[in-house]
Amino acid sequence: MKKLALAALFIYGLTAGSNVFAQIQAPADGPKLAGPMAKGPGQQPPHPGQPAPGEQGLRVVSTVTGKVVKLQGNNDFVLDGFYMINGSDSLLVKIPAHMGSQISPMVKPGSQVSVSGVSENMPGTTKEMRMVSLTAGGKTLTDNPPAAPVTPAQETTVTGNGKVTSLQTDREGRVSGVFIDNKTILRFPPHVSAELGNTLAKGAAVAYSGSEKNKVQGEVSLEDYKVIHCSTITMNGQQYLVR
Repeated sequence: MKKLALAALFIYGLTAGSNVFAQIQAPADGPKLAGPMAKGPGQQPPHPGQPAPGEQGLRVVSTVTGKVVKLQGNNDFVLDGFYMINGSDSLLVKIPAHMGSQISPMVKPGSQVSVSGVSENMPGTTKEMRMVSLTAGGKTLTDNPPAAPVTPAQETTVTGNGKVTSLQTDREGRVSGVFIDNKTILRFPPHVSAELGNTLAKGAAVAYSGSEKNKVQGEVSLEDYKVIHCSTITMNGQQYLVR
């Protein structure tokens, strides 16, 4: 009887050990490990101190000198850069828009400037540099974050109507806004432009409601246009909610 009890205890021990081992050995098609060490095929976890995927690390700063030939505005006609000739090359220097009022007196066409910055890889033939510092006329400005406004900018709700005079497109050729005949740009997302399609043709009547973009402190406008971010737009008698 004692021998039978010992044999049963021995068999139970073997079975329990097999179950524990089976739990540790997860099947190949079972759940994958999660957490910082998890990685896909061919991927290695980042070393401590390295930027995570999608982030940028050190950027080389170089300095160029040349003559300013033309100012550049963004889609809202706010000064955000200028073209300069460096030797035989044309270079677009991108500047912080909030520093426009400080920079504009230094970069009038014909001015000699020295720019330190980092190269930007953009499609097209024109080289681009993002400004780090700018020197002209014995004065140097360095890129700095905008100061917090004393009072937050207030949006103005407006309504109006007009006729389409032309379309505005972004760098990818997508329609990003509509010019109407009272020095106003109606702004809405590219997917909305695609949905409106041919109804945005020149001469089409349009009514709108939305919020008017107020100028941020330090910005310089190159053209006197009102920029309206539409919340509704009416074409051919049909009103649409813009989202």
